Amino acid sequence: MTFSEKTILVTEGAGFIGSHTVVQLLNEGFRVSIIDNLDNFVTEAVDRVRDLFGPKRSQNLKFHLGDLRNKDLEKLFSQTQFDALNHFAGLKAVGESVANPRHYFDWHY
Repeated sequence: MTFSEKTILVTEGAGFIGSHTVVQLLNEGFRVSIIDNLDNFVTEAVDRVRDLFGPKRSQNLKFHLGDLRNKDLEKLFSQTQFDALNHFAGLKAVGESVANPRHYFDWHY
């Protein structure tokens, strides 16, 4: 299997580190899927990556609006088989977490 046949999932791929990782993966010839809830970022980061690679090469990039804390990830895994995962998702703003701690508390069983 060649790189162009492998699909990598990047969580929070619209973020700073995630979007740079997406660029590198696309440069290496991988197909890339992003899942991001856009809690701290906007889709413009993904649009910039698409602009950088042009329409043909951007066909190897898929964006999914979703949250890892609910059924969005389960749905994505049922639709696509991934060869690897780069996990960058997480709520991480220290000041906001002190000011609004309930936003950072999530209890799932």
